[in-house]
Amino acid sequence: MTPTQREELNRFFVRVFNQILAREEQALSGAGGLSVKELHVLEAVSGCAAQGCNTMTQIAGALSIRVSTLTTAVNTLVSKGCLERGEEPGDRRVVRVRLTARGEEASRLHARFHQRMVESAAGCLEEDEVEILLRSLRRLERFFRSDRTD
Repeated sequence: MTPTQREELNRFFVRVFNQILAREEQALSGAGGLSVKELHVLEAVSGCAAQGCNTMTQIAGALSIRVSTLTTAVNTLVSKGCLERGEEPGDRRVVRVRLTARGEEASRLHARFHQRMVESAAGCLEEDEVEILLRSLRRLERFFRSDRTD
């Protein structure tokens, strides 16, 4: 990779990441005062619950964060009426988290934003370009999951 390509790729990552966050914040301003990070926690809770793996440890794993970090976010979202938690019968160390009706509505709003964003972005590409993009993004995802930055 040339220095020019390296710089362009870096600018691309930073610019696109920031643009997505800005659009997400703008589109979700009606989500009842929830931050984008809080909406991502709701999304993870929803996804984990659908798979029957909605313990604090499992949700933290899905978000790639520590349980202590998730605990802070869950406490905030419980106080905002979006989540409820309960201990596992027979083992009080296991805490399960569920969306409330308010949390489900915010999660639906967030999912609609992502659906519209993906459809709009893919709409400016040809079918073969979408497949090439997906193949490239899968490789990048594997790289970032490997924790290699050298």
